[in-house]
Amino acid sequence: MKLTLFAILSVATSVFGQQGGTGPYKAWYKTDPGLPNHTIYLPVPDQHPASMPVLLWGNGACSANGLDFQKFLTNVASQGVIVIANGRPGGQGSSNNQWMHDALRWVRQNAGKTWPYERVDASRVAAAGMSCGGVEAYEMRNSGVVGIGIFNSGLLDGNNRARIMSEVKAPIFYFMGGPSDIAYQNAEQDYRLVPGNVASWKGNLNVGHGGTYQDNEGGKFGWAAVNWVKWVLRQDVSGRAFFTEGGAQRDGWQVESKRLDLIR
Repeated sequence: MKLTLFAILSVATSVFGQQGGTGPYKAWYKTDPGLPNHTIYLPVPDQHPASMPVLLWGNGACSANGLDFQKFLTNVASQGVIVIANGRPGGQGSSNNQWMHDALRWVRQNAGKTWPYERVDASRVAAAGMSCGGVEAYEMRNSGVVGIGIFNSGLLDGNNRARIMSEVKAPIFYFMGGPSDIAYQNAEQDYRLVPGNVASWKGNLNVGHGGTYQDNEGGKFGWAAVNWVKWVLRQDVSGRAFFTEGGAQRDGWQVESKRLDLIR
């Protein structure tokens, strides 16, 4: 593979993971000194699409290990998306609500500059996370994100649930593990409070709280996430059918949705 000068310099200062993913751009992960608390998943050098939106990701248990969802996030990044996960590769301890805000600020400062960020589209950033990471994603609701993904998660603060949900403006999608998912009831309550003028979708796959993230390419949760980022983040209508034409149901999901016609 031919590397650009910027790629060579970056390899010298970064950690790169194994290539993978089912998308058109094989993806891996790296680190960046400007984001000491994060792992960056992105297409490999010289395979970047013309424009790359960004997904901010929070791990389950608010883990500070950016490799906890490596298979799942590599598959998402292979769709032509930069994924910034909380935590360094192999990191220890816990993340906090500030880390996603740090990542968003870094994106806005670096988009359009040297490799591999010259093709980053800072106007299209979504926030998502699993379990505790989903609660972190909710914290981004007023930051100008274009989508929110809640994976096996829901708000824990019942006293402020109605207020928080009233502030959701971007399309919000819930990917849940069915009634045995410990976050199921909270997600059900959240979904009912999504404002009527906001597109929303809720899918339940009866696999429990752990999802399928550790299966090859993230399993069925990975495939659902791929279609979500295609449609909502990359504005690629090829992902829409999964949510609007029975694709999710054929894959075993139990589905509800509201105002998906608002997503262009």
